[in-house]
Amino acid sequence: MVRVKNHYRLKVLTVVLTLLSAIASGLGLLMPELYRDNDFVKTAWYGNDWVTLAIVVPALIIVLVFSREEAFKIRIIWMGLISYLFYNYSFYLFGAAFNSAFLIYTAIFSLSLFILMMGLSSMQVQGIVGSSKLLRGISIYLFFIAFMLCMVEVSQSILFITEGRIPEIMIKTQHPGNIVFALDLGLIVPAMFLSAVWLWQKKFWGYVLGAMMLIKGFTYGLVLFMGGLLMESRNLGEDPMLPVWLLLSLSGLGCLVILFNKTKLQPAILSR
Repeated sequence: MVRVKNHYRLKVLTVVLTLLSAIASGLGLLMPELYRDNDFVKTAWYGNDWVTLAIVVPALIIVLVFSREEAFKIRIIWMGLISYLFYNYSFYLFGAAFNSAFLIYTAIFSLSLFILMMGLSSMQVQGIVGSSKLLRGISIYLFFIAFMLCMVEVSQSILFITEGRIPEIMIKTQHPGNIVFALDLGLIVPAMFLSAVWLWQKKFWGYVLGAMMLIKGFTYGLVLFMGGLLMESRNLGEDPMLPVWLLLSLSGLGCLVILFNKTKLQPAILSR
């Protein structure tokens, strides 16, 4: 009974979060005057809004329809999508020029964090059953992505210390802070490295965290790809990284499908 109630609470909270996310992204796309940032940042927000509204919100609805308390892999996809919302709206909350949707961003940020804590804390299994070579291959992939992200952003941070050279992203956004580096180096890189190590060791939490990072790679690869397309369509410049963003998205999705199809966990969820 306790497990059923916990699952029901998660679904109710996620319905509220999904609705708030749809409202926030819809407002961004339907109200051009909402965003008060420069054209580069506005275009990035539009790319985020399109992916959130067209991909993430429908995916959450599908997850809610098919989720069952014992459906473990659906729960992981669920938490992966929630982690996207937490990461994504951290940018809006802390990086966007103050606008009329601030309270909605705050609610999405707080609610997604609460759902993540509640949803992940209810997962407990004995271990992963699957090919060690396959898990180590995905582990290497996650390690490589984290390493490249770390090299790009740490090197630019060091150049600022040694030469006073401002990172390119700060020049484009005209923002005194660097929320991109802060969230990537503070959250994403450590999570990817940790999931890579745990997957190599065939630990359960490596499976969960790794899957969530792959979902993040798929969704945010789409965000960056969409943002680049919108920049070109608005004559704001070309993004030479477009093929890389698409490859990141498709490779993340491909690794996730392989992980789910070639491995299993025993036993199923034990909700508290």
